[in-house]
Amino acid sequence: MTFPEPELVAAARGGDPTALDALVSASMPLVYNLAGRALRGHADVDDVVQETMIRVVRGIGELQQPESYRSWLVAITLRPAPPRPARRRARTAGNTSTSARTSPGSRFCGSA
Repeated sequence: MTFPEPELVAAARGGDPTALDALVSASMPLVYNLAGRALRGHADVDDVVQETMIRVVRGIGELQQPESYRSWLVAITLRPAPPRPARRRARTAGNTSTSARTSPGSRFCGSA
């Protein structure tokens, strides 16, 4: 018996939300175990698990062979996620002046 069953992986790949939910639930113990060991119990374990499961949900459709799910899961758990592009701060319409934001003597320091 393989973990998880290839039929479950194939159903999740095909878009079955119940199968995807079952696959994610079945994968969580392994992902927590791998991340916990790799990070030696560091506080970031939960973040790594969350990122891994997001990558699983987003990438399951690209998995070629359902039988390869476990090794694919291990690889994406232990491989760092690619860096996210930095978000640009949107300017507010009423505040285009940079002096209030960069001045050390701004309102936040108690001066007017």
